[in-house]
Amino acid sequence: MKKALIYLFDNLFAIFVFIAVLIGAVVAFIFVVSFIAGGQTATQMAIMGKKLLDYAIKIAAVGVLFGLFSFYTGGSHELTLDNNEKKETGKAA
Repeated sequence: MKKALIYLFDNLFAIFVFIAVLIGAVVAFIFVVSFIAGGQTATQMAIMGKKLLDYAIKIAAVGVLFGLFSFYTGGSHELTLDNNEKKETGKAA
């Protein structure tokens, strides 16, 4: 059950972050096109891009939350304070 939960959290993390990155790429394209278009059209496109980026940030935050759930459910996260080098080599650094 624990491995299935970690697998689910990993996949949800990947999906949410992937969607956020894709939205960022679309917004970058919108900004380039709006820069070329200029005028009132560019203003409207830039405002639309900003709204999309707001959604992308929220989606990425949810993805990071699932990533943290995965780390802490698995018990092997990067924020531990144990000395891994001592365990691997048998002596302290």
